Amino acid sequence: MRTMEQMNGIVQKLKAAESILLFPHINMDGDALGSSVALCLALRQMGKTCSILIEDDIPDYLKFMDKGYCIAHADHIPDISLAVDCGDVSRIENRREVFYAASNTACIDHHLLHADFAQDCFVDPEAAATGVLVFKLLKELGVECTPEIADALYVAIMTDTGSFRYANTDRQVHLIIAELYECGLTHVPLCNAIYDNIPLSQIKLEAKALENLEIFAGNKACISYATLEMIKGANATPDQSENMIDRLRSIKDVEVAIFLKEKPDGNYKVSFRAKSYADVGSLAYRLGGGGHQKASGCTVEGPLENALCILKDAVQEELNR
Repeated sequence: MRTMEQMNGIVQKLKAAESILLFPHINMDGDALGSSVALCLALRQMGKTCSILIEDDIPDYLKFMDKGYCIAHADHIPDISLAVDCGDVSRIENRREVFYAASNTACIDHHLLHADFAQDCFVDPEAAATGVLVFKLLKELGVECTPEIADALYVAIMTDTGSFRYANTDRQVHLIIAELYECGLTHVPLCNAIYDNIPLSQIKLEAKALENLEIFAGNKACISYATLEMIKGANATPDQSENMIDRLRSIKDVEVAIFLKEKPDGNYKVSFRAKSYADVGSLAYRLGGGGHQKASGCTVEGPLENALCILKDAVQEELNR
């Protein structure tokens, strides 16, 4: 009931607004961008002025989704600033001033919310993806689900459920996808663009990362990394390491997978994945990050050897619980 009240409050404000800016989180994934594109298309269909304000490059595998929706600089203060797949101001840090300049602030997310982030929040940590919540929101807005909207929502939900393999995939997810087909969804080009269009540089980077693979905790955990030097040596881009965590997660007998990516400041962005019983959401929270029980992340200070030790100890502790 509470989530319905949250959604209805945002629906009413979106209907009354003339201009909306959407704020996906930094280091966009398929859910953040797909949900934002679906919202942008729907709000424009309603006659609203709407764009997606970003502060970093769209990952190569998702660039096909942006057909002029994304902007790097805001040319006006919107009536509503709406954060998408984001419940913490630290994930829109360089856009913070624009976000809070709006008359109304809101967020739609399926992660646990940081207190006082926005005035109105539609948050459901039980939802498989923010795309699921956007699907519900668009129904309440009364917009037509066009093929373009269906495609964007499919990308959002598909990528955040690991192509419908993760534990967050439930009956509701499949019912929504079935309804998207009725809207004109064509999934094959989307899957080809995301999963079967990998640049050679990414393959080379993944090969380098696999050379660094370490199995530990009685074969129940694995860890690997990509340094800036490795990324440069493969002629790759940092975002081309994003899918490496799923490769690690797929290893037989591994319950927890960890992947580190070096940041320009010498610290490491860390991704966690769990298969069945481990709670990597709590693990990430203890390390200053957050996320879900089976997928989460944090940042750990360098140097690399120090980061690896901290993470291995933390994972071993989690597996011993």
